[in-house]
Amino acid sequence: MLPRELQLPRRETKLLVLLMFFFLLCHSGLMIQTTSTVLSSKMVSTLQGETVKAVCAQNIEETEGFAVTLRRNSSSTELCYIQLGNFTIWSRNCTERINLEYNKSTKGFYVVMERVSVKDSGVYSCTLDKTLPPPVRTQSQSNISLTVSALPVVEVSLASSSPIDKETTLTCSAWDFYPGDIQLSWSKGSQLLTNSTRNDSLFHNSNGSYSYISNLVVSKHDWNEFAQFSCQVNHSTLKMPVVKNLILTQSEKASLDYDLRILVIVFGLLAILVAITVATVKLRFKSTSQSSAERGLPETAEPHPPQESQSDTTYSLLTHYPGSAL
Repeated sequence: MLPRELQLPRRETKLLVLLMFFFLLCHSGLMIQTTSTVLSSKMVSTLQGETVKAVCAQNIEETEGFAVTLRRNSSSTELCYIQLGNFTIWSRNCTERINLEYNKSTKGFYVVMERVSVKDSGVYSCTLDKTLPPPVRTQSQSNISLTVSALPVVEVSLASSSPIDKETTLTCSAWDFYPGDIQLSWSKGSQLLTNSTRNDSLFHNSNGSYSYISNLVVSKHDWNEFAQFSCQVNHSTLKMPVVKNLILTQSEKASLDYDLRILVIVFGLLAILVAITVATVKLRFKSTSQSSAERGLPETAEPHPPQESQSDTTYSLLTHYPGSAL
């Protein structure tokens, strides 16, 4: 208890209490304002090509004087920005395929991304600010972790080969999948092929996805005996493995046999043609040699009877004319 001379009048005491009350109230209000930012994080997974709708801010009773900004990976670049009035949009600036929406019934702001691709995977920050009256006050901020997966597109095919080859190559391809972990196996009938000759390659595509190609070398005997070869692909985006079968049909078998017969005939005709050509060349060469020999006889050295000398000839003529004297 204070001495009477130090005690304040009752009226001034009440005024002092009121001032202290208002001070505490204002101070608590400032504390609420400075700590009103709500941080949250959300994980969103989807498939490539789909539309994503994620919560940005909730429990927003009124929108007048609010602004919402969407950025990626803490970047300063704004992917989408909207400023709102009383449940109306005053201004909007958003990139292609991205939008921000307010749902009055749920009292929430949502991020909408259309036709997402693997490249859209990442962390996005969504900030809700109160712009009116100034200064700007951040009400909430949420992070959205987006993961976009892609289903593999599986194909099997027979590599082109001629009927005379002893081996053929079967190809199994898985295109445009994400993430990059994938399992691929070959089977012949019900038998899993583990020691067969394979040539596998994993590719990283420009759009962020992956592709996988497996080449299986099999003998022509196994292939021509109508054995069924299967390629099985398993990936995290698949509910069950994808199986693609490849088998030589009767029509393909007949086609290969026909091609083989045609090939044998062609080679036979070529062999006959080569033999005829060689024989013709030999005959022509022999005929040409004989003709050259016949035309060259006068020019060759042949035996001739010995010729008499000129003196012997003159003597012989003189002896045959009577009346001539020696």
